[in-house]
Parts: sequence; structure tokens; C-alpha cells
Amino acid sequence: MRQHAHAPCHRIWTSERPGLEYCPIGREVGRMAGSRKSSFIIALFLAVAFPAASARSVEPKPAQPPDPAFEDPDDAAVEEGSAPILVSVTPGARALDPVAIPSAYCRSDAKVCSTVVDVISRDLTLSGFFKPLDPVSFIADMDRESLTSTKWEDWFNVGAKYLIKASVEGAGKGNYTLSFRLYDVAQKKTIEVKYQEAAVGAKNVRMATHRFVNEVIRAITGMPGPFGGRILYAAKTGNDTKGVFAMDVDGYGKSRIAAGETINMLPSSVGGTVVYTSFAEGIPNIYVNGQKITRDGRAYRGARLSPNGKDLAVAADDGGQCEIFLMDLEGNIRANLTNHWADDLSPNWSPGGDSMAFVSNRSGGPQIWIMGADGSNPRRLTMAGYYNSTPGGGAGGIVAFAGMDEEGHSDIFTVDLAGNINRVTQDQGNNKDPTVSPDGRHLAFVSNRDGRNRVYISTIDGRYQFPVTEKGGSYSTLFWAR
Repeated sequence: MRQHAHAPCHRIWTSERPGLEYCPIGREVGRMAGSRKSSFIIALFLAVAFPAASARSVEPKPAQPPDPAFEDPDDAAVEEGSAPILVSVTPGARALDPVAIPSAYCRSDAKVCSTVVDVISRDLTLSGFFKPLDPVSFIADMDRESLTSTKWEDWFNVGAKYLIKASVEGAGKGNYTLSFRLYDVAQKKTIEVKYQEAAVGAKNVRMATHRFVNEVIRAITGMPGPFGGRILYAAKTGNDTKGVFAMDVDGYGKSRIAAGETINMLPSSVGGTVVYTSFAEGIPNIYVNGQKITRDGRAYRGARLSPNGKDLAVAADDGGQCEIFLMDLEGNIRANLTNHWADDLSPNWSPGGDSMAFVSNRSGGPQIWIMGADGSNPRRLTMAGYYNSTPGGGAGGIVAFAGMDEEGHSDIFTVDLAGNINRVTQDQGNNKDPTVSPDGRHLAFVSNRDGRNRVYISTIDGRYQFPVTEKGGSYSTLFWAR
């Protein structure tokens, strides 16, 4: 692949950690390594089940010793995803809008007030649209201002384009009243958003703040933010076992979905229905909301719910190769969608449900293909790459995938329906298991770039990338819930 010179690293300030580095990276794909015909279905499935055993070892020097391989999600729920935000920026990236977020007007628990401000700052940073300003630079006298009155020049003089104020009222364990305001500093005016007031219990303070931030992003960009959504993933629970878990988009609120003395993996979720693959009975079967639905003796290699939540696209062994089938939620096979001598697997529906991307070796090595939801008109989407896998699609016809070269390095790419490929990661360790946000503007993926296996959130073009899990873990097979 074509290499690019790297620009020097710079230091920036974020509300989470002062003085963090970002490093410009190149994105042009150039010519990826050529394909070759190979039998890949077993290797690919084992790589998904136990990635450490099948990936080339990468040993960068971490800034501190790696954390344990797996953290109990029950404990992680209070660890609260407080990862430092490290930003990778590509050349030509749009300027981030500077936003001032002063301390909340607090007539309540100081910890709750701090949480509200931290969530606003972190969400806006993760969005890839805003740069929270260092509060140390603020010159405004907040005692002379209020939630609804502002001395504009004090915010203009510190470089703020936007100003966000919050207030919190309420006592201890009772309900809290949250109030928010968004201001355009240059225009000296309030920007009305839909979610400015909320009365919530302690457990819903973060979610209420996420909802406000989503409306801020809608007001500025025309589309709401992704915060408050959930990302499902698999992680090791023992030497030979894996469980399925979920966390908020910002890395907080981890919860357990399926564990036990077996391997559970490849989760997906639409409208609250959760599907995953489990080895609980020896061979892999499909489970829906914890109940096994497949009983025909096939080895199932994963399933994806259709956008309407009524159908499944499943990959299963069939007569010596892997095929993709259409299945209902009771486990009844309706059609063989691929019906080809090659191995076809990893189906992923388009947002509209009219097509799906998948992996096939029918052209030689594993490549990303696309076909109609009924299996019609299959065509190869990626025309370059040695080993392309784990496609994930989002709005706008963009498919993200992991591309591995002949030396075992894995990076994240996106491809549009015309076959144009964009590089998301480069020279940043191994990157795998991408999933696209429902609105198509963000990615989540797993990276070991700092010596720890962590989940990252990225803008769809790769310009801004942020770790959202602090501790290292065996994260794999991510899915951004619909």
C-alpha cells in the first residue's frame, strides 16, 4: 500500500484530559495487495472466536502497563469509560468548532453537576465536530451571568464560537431538574434546541444530557448525534469462553447479555431484539433474546437482523461450504440467498433492507460483495486487498470493512457502492471489527495501537478517532445497535 509522510504531532486540550496529542495521518489507499484463491472459512471463523491466536503479534510500547485482558462488566459500569481522548486527524480535516462549556449552575449534588458538564464536553469531542475550550482560559464572571444572561464579549475573546450553559437543581436521591442552553457567541443569540429541560432520576442524568447534546449536534449539523445508543460486542470471560455485552457509545454503562461456560459472539440488535451465535451445545447455533432458534444440525457462523427486525440473514455450513440464508425469527429457513460453490458469510443488511454486503472467496481471496436482499445481482464491491472481512454498513451506501495484508496487519477501510475505497486507519497497530452508526457518520472498531485492545469511535472518514474504553480488553465483533 502507498505510504504517506506523517506530519508532526501537536498537543490539544480536551475536557477529559489536558495536553493530549493528535497526529495527522494519510488516508489515500493506493494499490492494496493482490488477492489469491484460498480456503478461508475456518480461519476467518477462528479469528473471530479467538483473535489473539490468529493475528500477528504487535508489540508497541504502551505509556503504561496494559490492564487485565478482561474487566467484569458489572465493575466496568462504574469505571465509566473515562478514556483519555487521543485524536488522529487527517490532512485537510475540517476545522473543529470551538465551544465553551463552563461549570454548571449547581443547586444540587456537586458530583451530578460535574457529570453533566463532563458528558457534554466528552460527547461534543467524540462527535468530531467540536473542540471544547480549556476552562482555565475563561474570563467571564459566572456570578454576574446566569443560565439566560450572557456577557458576549467575554466568550468571544476566548475564541468561543458556541457557548453551552447548564444548571442542575434537586436534592440527593430525588429527582433532578436539568436545564440547558446553546448560544451562538458571534451572533449574540440563543439557538433553540428541542431538549432544554428535563426532570430525571439519578440513573438518567447521563441519558438526559446525551439527548441534549444530540439536539445540539442536530442544530449545528442538521442531523442528531449518536449518543445514548448502544454498542454490542463479544469479550473473553475465561481462557476458552466468551460472552456478549453492551455499552453506551461513549464507553460507559457496560452490561452483560450472555455469558456462561461457552463461546458467545457475533451479536446484533434491532429495536431491542438481540441476536448472537453460541457454542452452548457444541456446534454454533443462533440465539434470539437468549433462546436458541436453530435446530437443524448446521454450524451457524453468525446472523444479522433486518432493519425491520423481522428477518435474519444467517451464514451456515451447507454441503462443504458456507452459504447465506434468509431465516425468520423462529429459525425457519426461507431461502438460500447465495447458493454458490464458494464460501459466503458475514452478511450485513443495508439501512433500507433492500440489499446486503457479505464476504466471499468466489473471486479468489476473501472480498466484500453486495447483493439484493433476495440474493439477486451479486457483485464484487472491493477490487483490491489481500483479505477483506467483517463488513458493516450504514446510511449513504457506505460499507466499512477490515482489510488485512500478507503480513497480518489489519486496517479499517470504507467502500461506497461504486467501489471507491477510503482508508480509515494506517500505521496504528491492528484495527478490526468495524461497525457503522445508524446515521452513517461514525464508526466503532477495535484497535491495539497503544498496546491495549480498546474500542475506538471515529468519524466515518477517519479524520478524528477516539478511544472510548480506558482499560484493555478482548473486545471483538462489534455491532452498533439499531
